[in-house]
Order: sequence, then C-alpha cells, then structure tokens
Amino acid sequence: MTDDAPMSRVPWPLPVAAPAVLMALVLALPLGLAQPARAGGSDPYISDEVPVARGCIVLGRAWAGVKVSLVQKRLGTTHELERYGSDTKRAVAAFQSRRDLRVTGKVNRRTWNALGFARSFCMDRFTVQPSVSAPVSASKRIEAMIAWARGQVGRPYIWAGAGPVGYDCSGLALQAMYAGGRVLPTVTTYLHQRRDFATASAIFHSGMRRLPISERRRGDLIFYGPTGSVTHMAIYLGHGRVLEAVRPQVRRASMGDHGVPVKPRVVRPFGR
Repeated sequence: MTDDAPMSRVPWPLPVAAPAVLMALVLALPLGLAQPARAGGSDPYISDEVPVARGCIVLGRAWAGVKVSLVQKRLGTTHELERYGSDTKRAVAAFQSRRDLRVTGKVNRRTWNALGFARSFCMDRFTVQPSVSAPVSASKRIEAMIAWARGQVGRPYIWAGAGPVGYDCSGLALQAMYAGGRVLPTVTTYLHQRRDFATASAIFHSGMRRLPISERRRGDLIFYGPTGSVTHMAIYLGHGRVLEAVRPQVRRASMGDHGVPVKPRVVRPFGR
C-alpha cells in the first residue's frame, strides 16, 4: 500500500481471511507466546496478562514498523515508508560492508548495535499490559482502553507500528485493547509487524461481537473501507468522535473526517 492510499496497513482490495487461516499463522509463529492468565468470567480472551513474544525480530524484507522506521531514518531510506524494501536492504548491506560486519542486508542484533541505537534490539516485543484486573466491569475496561489510547495522541504515525515510538491505526487499537485486558487469539504484535499481515481485517474477523453502526457506543471499534475491504479502523469515543492513527500522528477527530466509507458494522471488544 502506498502512502497516499487509505490509512490502514492492509492490502487493496482485501480478501476476507478465514479464521482457520489466521489461527494457523499464529500457531506457526517462530516466536513462542506464553498463555494469557484468565481473568475469569465466560470470555476466555479477557485476561489479566497479555502474552509477550519471546525473541527479537531480525529485520528483512518481510517486516515493517517502528524498528524499520528507525533504521530507515538512520540510513536515509525513509521514502520506503516503514516497509523494509530493496533500498533499505542495499543501504544496510553497504553499512555492514563499511563496518566489516557480515553482509546480509538484514538487521540483526550486531548490526542494530553498530547503527548506534539507544533503544533495545528487542523493542519490537513491546506489549501493553492490562491496567485493570478481574473482577471489573466492561465499562471500566473500556475506559482503560480509551485512557491508554488517549495517552498516545500526538505520537507519530508509523505503518505497522505498535509502539512504543509510533503506531498505525490497527497497532494503536490492538495495544489499547490490551490495556483493557482483551487478548485476541489470531492477532499479535508480532504478526502486526509483518508486511503481509492485514491486522485491521484480522481484528474485524476475530470473532468479537459485531453490531450495526447505528448501535455504536463508546469503546467500539469503527472500521472503514469500500465493499470487500477494510482500509482503516478507529476507537469510537462517542458523540461522533473517534481516536485514530493517521499520518502524521495519533489524533482525536470526527468519525468521517477523512472521507473513507464507514463499514456498516462495528466490533465491540468489551461488553454486550
């Protein structure tokens, strides 16, 4: 997706992904995930603890997001817009050659450290933990989600970003749900950073309750895009306002500010 396309990190047009396919992706992850601690109640994916991926991503053509953005800024390939493309690979290989590192065109821990970053090579493991715990009402979970997301207002938009430096629309929503204690079995921050993973669509099709847009309420997830596609998502604040990540930054806005068609159904992560 190019920078002047709609704002979510999803392909265009997007085929509907079957839940079984999404689950297979999760089960195939090279980075193991701990099982979430159940928070009680009938929903198995409301948790007091969000699993954190073990291991760190070696950057290459499969990846996008915050670490890629930092590398591109250091090497002057920001025109690739947070996607690890051919120019970034060549720039990394040239840097490795100058520094007598093994020339692979990929950023492993040694290359990351040689680039001089203060942030940890494993910063891609950043995972927001719930700020509430059982027993707690759905309304308190909603407010925890919104409070965390509101705290990110002004942070930069980064395609495939899930923090802590910047976010895209679905990365912001995913971490915000974590703040409220919602864990999704088919969506993780690890998958979110893959260039080929359509996070917004995966959230839409994750099995959470869907309702007509006319029944939307504070804390629901609003989805955008023409028929057959999900191109953007936002957190509904009420009174026609949303919290969303769009270039250049996370912001509060009116629900229809960017002119992208609103999907006829919303997703409710907390409550009935």
